[in-house]
Amino acid sequence: MRDLEKKAFPATAGAVALCCAFAGVTLFRIRPRDPIFEVLSITFKGFKFRFCTDSPLLLAIIDAELILSIKVINPNVLPIEYTSTVMDIFYHGDLLGQAKVDEGSQDANSQEVLKVVAKLDGLEMTNHLAQLVSDVKNREMNLHSVVTIKGNARLWKWTHAFEVM
Repeated sequence: MRDLEKKAFPATAGAVALCCAFAGVTLFRIRPRDPIFEVLSITFKGFKFRFCTDSPLLLAIIDAELILSIKVINPNVLPIEYTSTVMDIFYHGDLLGQAKVDEGSQDANSQEVLKVVAKLDGLEMTNHLAQLVSDVKNREMNLHSVVTIKGNARLWKWTHAFEVM
């Protein structure tokens, strides 16, 4: 009888080890991860005419509007939620404009393209007029954007808060 118990123990230990390994791999694969935000394209929408009321002189200013296409990839096996935020757009180190990213949610293991309208300040663009004209002539413009998007992904009682910059 004792010989039978000794032989059964290694098989039971192997099964337990296999179950633990399977559980560990499964938890590793379904762990919450940060989503990926990537700017796909920037499209010129048009100009907006306005008057500057900040100065004693009445100045006519032409602002530019852009449409940013932002690809959001959710690699999680659970949906995510993110808060609204403002994206700052810089040109040669100066703040040129902003775009509002609305709050939203996304399904598990999915990709989505967000269309965000950015407004570029015409008064600030006049400070870089020669560089802008040169960039438009070359059909290439270097814009730098800064944004921090906060949100969370929940799996039962396991909440993964993320902050993507």
